[in-house]
Parts: sequence; structure tokens; C-alpha cells
Amino acid sequence: MMSVLSTEKNPIEQHAYDTYDKFLAANEATLKAQLAPEIAIRYYRDGDLYMFEEMQTTITQFEFRRPAVDNLYDVFVNIRDDEAEHVKTMVACQQPEARLTFKSPHEIPLLVTANLEVK
Repeated sequence: MMSVLSTEKNPIEQHAYDTYDKFLAANEATLKAQLAPEIAIRYYRDGDLYMFEEMQTTITQFEFRRPAVDNLYDVFVNIRDDEAEHVKTMVACQQPEARLTFKSPHEIPLLVTANLEVK
């Protein structure tokens, strides 16, 4: 069991992460032998991940992830990893400067147009 971050301010999300992590360790072979459900494939591979990416606090601009979803084990890894992102998001939201430092990975950088002439 790995602690994603301090659980003092995030006990629920951390508990969810730890629970999925234990489940994965105990059931790895069984889960890897089963196909991923179609709904999970549609969500993680084929779906519109706009909001999925919006919630990632560790993502850098133009670095969008499409996690593996080849079997049921991958599905539970993705769910567990989502819980880790929730922990990080909760920590980030509790920072006094959060409103000033949060950036969407979907924001387009403004181009400097000072040297462009409009005719």
C-alpha cells in the first residue's frame, strides 16, 4: 500500500486509493484474464476526456493521457489512479493561492502579436 499524499486532509480519497491498490494486488491474475467492460473502453479510450484531463493536477500542457484499458486489471488501475488524482486535487484546492495558480490544460497560450501588422 502506497500513500499518495498525507491523509490528514484527504482521508476519504486516500482510503479509496488504498482500497483499490489492495484489491489490485490481491486479484491481479484474475483481473488480467478478463476483458475490459465496453463502458470502460468507451470512457478511457474512446470518450471525450475533456473533463478527465481538466481534473489532472500533474498534467502539463499538451500532454494528454489515454490510459491502457486492455483488460479488467487496467480498468481498476485507472480507477485507482483517478483516486490518486483526486487526492492531489484536494491538496491543491486547499492551498491559499489555488485560485491564482490553477491552470487548465485546455487553455491556449496567447500569442504575442506586437510585431504583427494588421492591414
